[in-house]
Amino acid sequence: MDWAIPQSLRYSLRYAGHPAGEQRLTLEPRRDGLRLTLEASVELPPPKTRQRWESELDRTGLPRRYRERVEGNGQRVMEVEFSREDGLVTVSQGKDDLAIPYLAEMHDPLSLILAVGRLDLEVGGVQKFALVGGRAYAERLPDQSLEVPGSGEKQERRVRVFRLRPGLSLLYFDEGGYPVRLTQKVGEHVFEAELVQVERLEAGQRLQPLERRSEGGSRTNAQRNSARPRVVAGEPGKPRVVSGEPPREREKDAPSRRRRRRRRYS
Repeated sequence: MDWAIPQSLRYSLRYAGHPAGEQRLTLEPRRDGLRLTLEASVELPPPKTRQRWESELDRTGLPRRYRERVEGNGQRVMEVEFSREDGLVTVSQGKDDLAIPYLAEMHDPLSLILAVGRLDLEVGGVQKFALVGGRAYAERLPDQSLEVPGSGEKQERRVRVFRLRPGLSLLYFDEGGYPVRLTQKVGEHVFEAELVQVERLEAGQRLQPLERRSEGGSRTNAQRNSARPRVVAGEPGKPRVVSGEPPREREKDAPSRRRRRRRRYS
């Protein structure tokens, strides 16, 4: 993978064999290194979440800063600053800060993916990586054949496979070092990310957020199914209120709503 080329890698997500959303990994070359951004809109497993991870790497591929934001059932924000000069790693979560010694080269989840893709291990070889709060072991497995995006349509290619421990994660890389597939055991099922498109970006090009893409798709589906009302099992009928709607229509419905509430909570 050429770090000097701005590019975007788009993945389709599946959970237990069902479509589960999409994610995009963007590589932005910087004068002093590389910036990685992973955006994901995940629909399965519930609840639906939006995720954004950012990692700023130096020229050697080690992170200087890492940010993680997850929105779904609540919100989680974490920032990590790696300072080899000061020998400290500072982790910030909300109002809480934690400083730990920087005793060995450390990675974040995004820089780890690129680091594994650059490994030159024989089958059965293992490489240890230090992470914030733990460590990971990457084991080289036998190569496999996998259909990956090519010019025009998918082509079957030989890919390198690594297993990450602890956990049950597999990373697949093509001959160019692109992560073409990532799988992880989540509960009793498997979560998969499969590369579907690589797009070369122009300098300064701004990408459309995944949320807007999803909303656009939802509007299109709604237009297609406009003749069919949406019915949710167990959900009481609710009048649609539009700004500027004549007030007498709402007043006419108000008594029946009050009667239903009295019966429900009596």
